Amino acid sequence: MAYDGLPQWPDKAQASGTSLFDWRLYAQGRYTHTSKPSERIALRRLKLHFGGHPLPHFSYFAQGIFKEGNASATDGHPFLQDAWLAYEVRPFLRITGGQLKPPFGMERFTSDAAILTIDRSQATDHLVPNGKLGDSFTRDCGIQLDGWVASGRGYYAFGLFEGEGANNAIKNPSPLTTMRFVYRTVDDRTLGGLAMSGHLGAAFSIRRANQLDLSGCCPGPQRFALRRFNGRDARLNFELAVDWGEMSLRAEYFKAWFHFRDASFPGFVANGWYVQAAGFLLPKLEAALKFEGFDPNQSVADRNDLFWTTLGLNYYLNGNRAKIMLNYLFKREKKNSFSNDALQLQIQYFFW
Repeated sequence: MAYDGLPQWPDKAQASGTSLFDWRLYAQGRYTHTSKPSERIALRRLKLHFGGHPLPHFSYFAQGIFKEGNASATDGHPFLQDAWLAYEVRPFLRITGGQLKPPFGMERFTSDAAILTIDRSQATDHLVPNGKLGDSFTRDCGIQLDGWVASGRGYYAFGLFEGEGANNAIKNPSPLTTMRFVYRTVDDRTLGGLAMSGHLGAAFSIRRANQLDLSGCCPGPQRFALRRFNGRDARLNFELAVDWGEMSLRAEYFKAWFHFRDASFPGFVANGWYVQAAGFLLPKLEAALKFEGFDPNQSVADRNDLFWTTLGLNYYLNGNRAKIMLNYLFKREKKNSFSNDALQLQIQYFFW
């Protein structure tokens, strides 16, 4: 089953009722083999999330994560990812405050438990506003307005955030503004006897950064100048989603502009994209194919310019509650390419 990175707006029965507490716990274990050769067995994610609707139209949500064995700076420590309160004024207006993902991008808003390849694209990981920003896990602290408009065919989100990322000490506030709009161009139609749906969307963000370490987003020579970034970063995203029967298509394009206050540092532009198709070969066996590219600096051609192809198989033992994922990644770099293809096996299980 494909997901489109959009929130499931509560129906009237849910909005008028209450649910004090609900929780979920799931784990993802991963085996990785690369052609160096190198092998790794890791606890990719252990996530606990809980929330509820203690009052009509009022909800809360919190989520924590623990990782180990991923050769990551965030291994071995529990982190708080989400912690927010929301009030649904009307179907067209919900107010959310706390620690959450700034509204930007489709794949970033598709749950780890529901994405159709083991990892999100490099463009998503690096070019969403808080991609690779410290221990933020792309989250930030702020307030968001969102809702459904145009008789439920359109979705918008607008957010104002502190800008330094979640789980990072506030030192020099870097105000971040983000916005996303999605329109369902095809909804509840049939083509060839199969149900069809789809949407188009766009997002934009802008931030005034003050001594902010954005070096993780753009590897290469510009990384050093980004360690204490003073200036403005603006980002643009376009998204496309189409579902037809058991088949799905997802695509996104990202672009980011970095302008330094100090004229001695030249500004630069980064971009990235992916196209992903998936469909079921058997009732429980799904195949996925993803093409993706990432260029952290369009004015420089080096080994950080990536073009990857992912071949994937997903076997659903019990939907997303229990599944096995197998991916092979063909990794190519624009210059000085080296042998770094990877085979990944991931097992996912929901304990509750």
